[in-house]
Amino acid sequence: MPIHPTAIVDPSAELDGSVTVGPYCIVEGHVRIEAKCRLYHNVYVTGWTKIGPDCELHPGVVVGHSPQDTKYKGERSYCRIGRGTILREYVTIHRGTVPESATVIGEECFFLGGSHVGHNCTVGNRVTLINNALLAGHVEIGDTATVGGAAGIHQFVRIGELAMIAGAGRIRLDIVPFALTDAEGHIAGLNRVGLRRAGLPRDHVEDIRKAFRCLFSTAAPFENRMEQLAGSVRTPPGRRLLEFVRSTGKRGLAGRSRRTRRGFEENTD
Repeated sequence: MPIHPTAIVDPSAELDGSVTVGPYCIVEGHVRIEAKCRLYHNVYVTGWTKIGPDCELHPGVVVGHSPQDTKYKGERSYCRIGRGTILREYVTIHRGTVPESATVIGEECFFLGGSHVGHNCTVGNRVTLINNALLAGHVEIGDTATVGGAAGIHQFVRIGELAMIAGAGRIRLDIVPFALTDAEGHIAGLNRVGLRRAGLPRDHVEDIRKAFRCLFSTAAPFENRMEQLAGSVRTPPGRRLLEFVRSTGKRGLAGRSRRTRRGFEENTD
């Protein structure tokens, strides 16, 4: 296990023999780092943290530190990071604030420089945070979503799978799966580029398009739109979208953008 002589590794930490620890890193507490991880210089890992195999922690990264919450009094809580996740320069990820709770990051995520994940967030697999994206506490992000640079996500917001959050966006309400937002946090259309890159079958994409038209291209009461949506979806992505909308969140659902109210249906094609 190549550990630089200037690094400090707590005897209680568990590091696989293939882990590389660079200059001036500090690994303290009940940390477990699995095979083939690399910590570049000046990385700080602490708390009850588990880092899966094949992860990269670039200079200045902080993982598992105390949450930024005045109610936190040092209780045991956790931070877990999945296989193959890359944390670029100065990313910060804090552990849970409620005793025995956790902040959980999925596999193969890519967090660019300066991005922050607050306490008790749950982030899915292959999620990308662009530079300086900020997640407040208790945020949930679905698989393969992308949060644009300098976007701010309010506490308890849910962001659905394959959503694309605009750079510098202000997200205060839940964003449904497969959506593209504007900077004010409204639904501007369907994430067509993301769907194409994901390689979804044509019938799945068409089902999602119909669901978006049902949700956002009519002024009918919400209950009526939900009833129509429930009777129309036919594919797994469509059913996941329906389940997301049906589930109860603390923030409520974001509506369509004012700038696209007249042409929203065209923007989903």
